[in-house]
Amino acid sequence: MTMETLVQDLRFGLRMLLKSPGFTLSAILALALGIGANTAIFSMVNGVLLRSLPYQKSEQLVTLRQHATDDADGSVGFSVPDVMDYREQSRSLSGVVEYHTMWFNLIGTGEPQRVQTGVVSADFFDVMGVRPVLGRTFVAGDDTQGAEAVLVLSYGYWQRAFGGEKSVIGRTVEMNDRVHTIVGVLPPVPQYPN
Repeated sequence: MTMETLVQDLRFGLRMLLKSPGFTLSAILALALGIGANTAIFSMVNGVLLRSLPYQKSEQLVTLRQHATDDADGSVGFSVPDVMDYREQSRSLSGVVEYHTMWFNLIGTGEPQRVQTGVVSADFFDVMGVRPVLGRTFVAGDDTQGAEAVLVLSYGYWQRAFGGEKSVIGRTVEMNDRVHTIVGVLPPVPQYPN
């Protein structure tokens, strides 16, 4: 195809588009919707599936689930002894940590609040490679029976509830009738696994 033929084809196409403006508008609208939908879908896939999580060795993270046939949705959580058994007996995993969510009534930050928290085993943040911006994360003795209740704040909650005060470390709050000491603040990373 020569340049002259290409120019003739473009002129012919333009004349046809101008001759039927309804068809032209429909074609442009269809193309715009298709391109917009494609961009939105790719952005979501890129953010959820292609981009790695901001955690240490994120490509090696796995979630363990166990299923029960008599449960309505098919999945059940792990008990603390189950987690300990997996941790001790695993030969292919470098670390096994626990994570589940719970709702607590929080008192001590102004108005009482109902907050959803992540309850994690002591080595959770070590396995994830997350270092606190203030204070510390959990240590081995923090998840033993009878240990003092401690709390690590998410970055967002620290900003909202405490205005980013650095003096928050060592403060106490009451959660479900138990006093918890704030020992650390996490960096602004996505809250796993949500």
